[in-house]
Amino acid sequence: MTIIKAKILPYTLTKVGEANIARLEKQYPYDLIVECIDIGIASYFEYDKNGVLTKDSVGFFLNKLGGILHNKSQSPIDQEISRLLNVGKNKFSYWDKDRAAQILHDYANELLQHWKENAVLYDLKGEATRLLNNSRNWSQWTNNMEGWISDIKKWSEKDTVAIEQHETILPNALFEGLSANFQSICKQINASYENNLYDCTAVLMRRLLEALLVLSYQKAGIESEIIDPKGNFHISLDRMIKNATQNITLALSANTKKDMSLFKDLGNYSAHKIWYNCTQQDIKPHMFKYRAVIEELLYKAGMK
Repeated sequence: MTIIKAKILPYTLTKVGEANIARLEKQYPYDLIVECIDIGIASYFEYDKNGVLTKDSVGFFLNKLGGILHNKSQSPIDQEISRLLNVGKNKFSYWDKDRAAQILHDYANELLQHWKENAVLYDLKGEATRLLNNSRNWSQWTNNMEGWISDIKKWSEKDTVAIEQHETILPNALFEGLSANFQSICKQINASYENNLYDCTAVLMRRLLEALLVLSYQKAGIESEIIDPKGNFHISLDRMIKNATQNITLALSANTKKDMSLFKDLGNYSAHKIWYNCTQQDIKPHMFKYRAVIEELLYKAGMK
């Protein structure tokens, strides 16, 4: 309470205000309260033309502090769901917040049956956000989301063909324990190389690199650095790699910084160059480098 009293000078807390702050101090850890005070001040404090803190903005800050604390105390997935709920509320003329929250929690919980938390968070920030932005109304969004949930529930029921591979590029020990989708990508990389499908190999290698790089930024809490100015999409892999090679927070090794562009280029050529076909010799000399890059990114992404 002493911190807040000092921050809102020349104003003081009312008896009701003191009681509210005392309740928050009992409910949340001290360090979290300090962090949220700083967030609230940055978001809500306003000053008049003479540089004096306005009374209205102080009142607004005090009213919002409990909500900030609640949101910050949630898990990363719950925080992202709260963000999506606010997006929907502002986007659609009709929005049932309670029903939307249930749908989003059901969706996340179904994904958690198959994926790790980071992968689910990545999906909420990517695919789920795009669906919400591209939906015309509440009905379209709910129908699509419920369809997705229904599809996920059937994942375990579907017959799948085992991917036969012999660990040529990525060893099983590297990707065992990852979510099913990442295990599948790693197995497909090996299998496509072993079956002389080198363009397929290069494209899949690029895909895995990009996905793990995005998850690494998320894990480090700096995903905003690779989001386009409008906040809708991730920047191109080329720009992402340029940022990563200079990013102090991400702190990649020198070899990974140097080698990422090689696999980005191989994937781009195989996907987009009309007269280019990838060969075994384009990939084979660099397999050890690729494994080293992927292993580092798995740790940076919190997946190992």
